[in-house]
Amino acid sequence: MACYICEKNDLTEILDLGNHPPPLILLSKNELDDKSEPLFPLKLFFCDNCGLVQLKDAVDPELLFRDYSYTSSASTSFKNHLHGFAKYLVDKFSLTKNDLVIDIASNDGTLLEGFLPFKIKVLGIEPSTVAQLAEEKGVTTVNDFFDESVAKTILEKWGKAKIITATNVFAHIHKLDSLMKGIKLLLDDDGSFVSENHYLKDLIEKLEYDTIYHEHLRYYGLTQLVTLFEKYGMEVYDVEQISTHGGSIRVFSCKKNTHKISSNVLSLLEEEKKMGLTSKQTLFSFADRVSQNKIELLSLLNQLHSEGKKVVGISAPARSCTVLNYCKIDSSLLNYITESSSLKIGKYTPGSHIPIKSDSFLNDEQPDFALLLSWHLQDSIIPKLRQNGFKGKFIIPLPTPKII
Repeated sequence: MACYICEKNDLTEILDLGNHPPPLILLSKNELDDKSEPLFPLKLFFCDNCGLVQLKDAVDPELLFRDYSYTSSASTSFKNHLHGFAKYLVDKFSLTKNDLVIDIASNDGTLLEGFLPFKIKVLGIEPSTVAQLAEEKGVTTVNDFFDESVAKTILEKWGKAKIITATNVFAHIHKLDSLMKGIKLLLDDDGSFVSENHYLKDLIEKLEYDTIYHEHLRYYGLTQLVTLFEKYGMEVYDVEQISTHGGSIRVFSCKKNTHKISSNVLSLLEEEKKMGLTSKQTLFSFADRVSQNKIELLSLLNQLHSEGKKVVGISAPARSCTVLNYCKIDSSLLNYITESSSLKIGKYTPGSHIPIKSDSFLNDEQPDFALLLSWHLQDSIIPKLRQNGFKGKFIIPLPTPKII
């Protein structure tokens, strides 16, 4: 496969995490004995030409996204982030009731819901079954995968958009060329496309290899995004680093010569250059640290198991699938994983087959240790669980396993 951006075949393998199931296809008890659970290679590659970090193997999006167990509103902190983001965009661009905001892969409509109090016209595009939840909130949603063809249909019925957003989905869509053409087609001449993505800089610095899974086909730095938008007659005019998902990058882009380019862009590009974000050696060093983390985390869990300690997991986000399957952590090391999402409780984790139970089990059973799989949210999760009565110790898996 050629590089997603420059279409060259100069790809170097950086990291092989093994064969993994799709991260959010949770299993029922009856499905555990089914030997047909799909597994796909999870390998990270580096483009020697443009520096894009990417997966080479793309899983059929129908398998990944049609029957989806993730909802944006499940996390209170992320819901608040999205509503705050909506208010931010209304203020920044002085949006009025005459403007249209389109959200690509809009999930349950949580972001667009944040525009409704301001009487802004909104439209979501969401392929999965959770699109129905958005409709119930009053968010008009096209239940389909976004591409150039869908963009043409939207243009005829709804017209062009002042703002197009893509929060934590811009790296997911396989047909990048069709995606970019669709965005440009729907964008007003003075409009802005605003994306939020996991940031390659944070992935490397914080050893966030758990954000590498089949949904995330590309791992962006600003340098690579500038190259991508230039290819389609667009340009990045502003950028912000934000804390969501353990570290993300919010990028503002537009059609050429329609917005003044902020000094933030040049300064972050220079920072990436100094860090070596487009250097193969930086990525190889990252891969070595990933291997070391696996050794240390397994050593800790095996030690606790040998001491007869009861260890469970907390939360089963998509990113937990990578850690559990790469490190070969199953129900012999974690008795169960607790969750607040009703869509996940009673199911089993993909690949590792660990039962998922209600958060209430933490307080009822008081295990000795809890492996916090949403470790990037520890500052909000741990105080909440303490307040609810959990007395055990927490294990933070990344970037270095530790007990707190």
